[in-house]
Amino acid sequence: MSEKRVLLIDDEASLQRSLSLGLMQKGYDTESCASGMCGLKTLESYKQNKIPLHYVVVDVRLPDIDGIKLLKVIKFNYPELPVVVITGFGSNAVEAGARTEKADAYLEKPFTAEELTKILAELPDRPAMPGAAARESAEPAGERAVSAYALLNFAESADLTAAYQQLYFMDNVLYCDALKGDYDLALLLQAGSLAEIRSLVNEKIRKIAGVKEAVFLPVDLPQLPESVMNIISTFDKALGRDKEGPAAVNNANFWKSASSYVFLEIEKDKLETLYPTLYINEQVVSCDCVEGQHDIVLLMQGTSFAEIDRNIAAKIKPLDGVLRIKEMPIIKLFEM
Repeated sequence: MSEKRVLLIDDEASLQRSLSLGLMQKGYDTESCASGMCGLKTLESYKQNKIPLHYVVVDVRLPDIDGIKLLKVIKFNYPELPVVVITGFGSNAVEAGARTEKADAYLEKPFTAEELTKILAELPDRPAMPGAAARESAEPAGERAVSAYALLNFAESADLTAAYQQLYFMDNVLYCDALKGDYDLALLLQAGSLAEIRSLVNEKIRKIAGVKEAVFLPVDLPQLPESVMNIISTFDKALGRDKEGPAAVNNANFWKSASSYVFLEIEKDKLETLYPTLYINEQVVSCDCVEGQHDIVLLMQGTSFAEIDRNIAAKIKPLDGVLRIKEMPIIKLFEM
């Protein structure tokens, strides 16, 4: 048979080696990726360079993104590309999730390369070029609103509840959250220009009774290669995040879950790798590059603050280029 290409996305080095060798012996050319972001970049590279790809094998547990979510993104962009989901933590729920997101096959570890090649041979013969079946992600450029964060501290004698209510309903305030940590309130502001937002902060917000400090953090679009921006754009479309936007945390689920702001200082030359990896983290609701005292602002959501803490410790703190992390949980104002 003619040689076919397989993209294997799994962070287990021994499995990568054994499957690559076994697949090669069966006439398959295999490229391995140890993370979901690496897999998405490889798919984008194949598309841009018109390199044929015949199959993707995705592990459910990856260091940066849930494998079922990655499956959904791949199938959204390349609906005809066969995807095999593999896992060492199989269950009926995991298999059902894989089938729901249109996995072409499901295989539990441990398995042999021979078992995998048998499954690949049984899959339908579909278009081998991802670019031929991929959905278009480009959209006409339009006017874009400018955003900025304002982090506020209040005097101990201030009526924080009254200030919160005043800010919450103020024009140009997308959302207002009470925090536990270095700041009392965090605002996300939006207007037609940065000058308009600065004026709002200086003329209205700073003059609210009790405000003693207002840290201004303009949101700045990251300067990233087009291929990386394409990945982020299609990721948003696949998961519906382009419709929800950063204020999605302020829905009914907010009251049943935990949410935190996470402020990062990073090595600027690592932004190209760090930003998309942070962006696709399953608990990250929004990821913004900012100017000022911090470099990146994350809004994270989980079932508990302990779950968010574990995510930060396991998936964010170890990233190359992350210098400092400051987490500030969002709290319900009446609990303060």
